[in-house]
Amino acid sequence: MSSPPVDAPEPRRARRHHPVVRLTHWIAAAALVVMAGSGLQIFNAYPRFRARGAPPFPLWPWEGTPAPKWATVGGWLAGGRHWHFAMMWVLVATGLVYLAWIYLHGEWRDLVPRRGDARDAWQMVRFYLGARPDHPVQGKHNALQKLTYFALPLVGALCVASGVAIWKPVTLGWLTALFGGYVWARWWHFAAMLLLAAMAAVHVVMVFAVDPYALRAMTTGGHDPALSPEARNARPFHHLLPRWRDWRTRADLAPAGEAAAPRAARTPGATP
Repeated sequence: MSSPPVDAPEPRRARRHHPVVRLTHWIAAAALVVMAGSGLQIFNAYPRFRARGAPPFPLWPWEGTPAPKWATVGGWLAGGRHWHFAMMWVLVATGLVYLAWIYLHGEWRDLVPRRGDARDAWQMVRFYLGARPDHPVQGKHNALQKLTYFALPLVGALCVASGVAIWKPVTLGWLTALFGGYVWARWWHFAAMLLLAAMAAVHVVMVFAVDPYALRAMTTGGHDPALSPEARNARPFHHLLPRWRDWRTRADLAPAGEAAAPRAARTPGATP
């Protein structure tokens, strides 16, 4: 009597990110760090948003307080400007390459918001807060990641546009006017930078708190489905290691791409 058919498990090893995605990710990360530090160096030359002699700026209660020296890049105003503009072109070029690649290869479909994403994002929030016991079903990205990755280019575009507006306030006066004038364009640029920094910080924390195995996927491209957050039922700082039953399944996998059935799925007494 033959044993009943079982579903073959996912391959033990898979490829996760294309080299173009991995390369642009790390270049953009380095460029963002330098841009943020050099931007703070430029800000420290005049650490306030109100014009000289004008009343206090309504959306910045820390007028006159410079950024800490350790957070700046460039050493002085001119040095900060040199680094800032150099990294601006690096970041813009990297962003264009990334956007062109995901468009030509269709990966934009994984990031564009769809009906039900708000509901799925709320379910992820409930899971992270412990109100839901099981990890919501996800694809390559969960709903919160999709919304974040979709918003990143938009915030980046706001940062670039407002930066150009304060770089060329006369030549591109119409752009500066769109932001409400030079003072408000500076504030929009600073606010966009803070938002980018906050999103990047949350991203880094969640990588180490939920999915440290993503570092391997983003460096070498290697990916093990058994180590995904969904397979581990992982929330921040919980289930960082694979569950024991996943290790038992992994031990039953045949080497080098040969599919084998998990031990739990085999029928007792069945012929191997």
